[in-house]
Amino acid sequence: MNKMKKIIKSIFILGLLIISFKANSQTFAPAPGNIGTSAIKKDSSIIVGWANGIELKRGLMNKSNPSAGYASFGDKLDAINSSEKTTNGVVSIGDSGVAILTFDRPIKNESGLDFAVFENGFVDDFIELAFVEVSSDGLHFFRFPAISEAPIINQIGPFSMSDCRYFNNLAGKYRIGYGTPFDLEELSGINGLDVSKITHVKLIDVIGSIDPNFGSVDSHGTLINDLFPTEFPSGGFDLDAVGVINQGPLGVKEIDLSFSIYPNPAKANLTININQPSQLIILDVIGNEILRKDIEGAEVLDISEFNSPILFIELSNKDLFKVEKIILLK
Repeated sequence: MNKMKKIIKSIFILGLLIISFKANSQTFAPAPGNIGTSAIKKDSSIIVGWANGIELKRGLMNKSNPSAGYASFGDKLDAINSSEKTTNGVVSIGDSGVAILTFDRPIKNESGLDFAVFENGFVDDFIELAFVEVSSDGLHFFRFPAISEAPIINQIGPFSMSDCRYFNNLAGKYRIGYGTPFDLEELSGINGLDVSKITHVKLIDVIGSIDPNFGSVDSHGTLINDLFPTEFPSGGFDLDAVGVINQGPLGVKEIDLSFSIYPNPAKANLTININQPSQLIILDVIGNEILRKDIEGAEVLDISEFNSPILFIELSNKDLFKVEKIILLK
């Protein structure tokens, strides 16, 4: 009997250790400046575009006290057209507030990270979170599988600190100036979603209460312990910007301009034949513009000085648009 009691006690202690380890595990990417971080700096050259439209539905300052009213800090236009600024105004969306961002060009699933969401936490580990969903038609949205490992024994107060390593697929885990990136490949294969043409990004504020009557849960049904309550006009997730890393073509339709580009691959000279007056733009492999000019008829371009291993040739006029990928030989 004593032996059985010892076995049961050992199993119980082991279970407590496992629960304790899980409750305090810090699995995910660390803060900017640390090895393994996924943070994207706002002035990084991999960002090739920004959201240029927004719809906003503000949430309450405190879901558990509706009489306090709604979040009101900032203007929704502060969260778009960030261009090359390293800082920008923000808009606070409040408890369960929703912001839907749109783009002049769709976000495209390619190898690696595809877009990043920026918040304005003033230091590492001052974290306000939001769920991220995407749509390719503006009607049907699909959420990235968010995960929280933050302990839920004690509530994180409105001015307390957490640890960004507890969170994955939640916007806002990094401080101001650094974006939380998302990879569309994680949503590949979902019926009703075209990850090669994401037109809308939706952000939904996480209510960080560990009270199940108010709190938000992650993809595993676990309550997300986040700053709560934030009963002030700037309460909830503060949206700074959404930056695009992989960008699709301009507009939703791509029509042949009756043109030819050769040779491909190319080493020095690239010949372009086109039957309509058009604008030519050449982009490097990460989307930086390296040449822009108007062309008509046949033209030979010297591309030997370009350093990018891949070039994207865009040809467009008032009505039409076409993109061609060129491999550059050295």
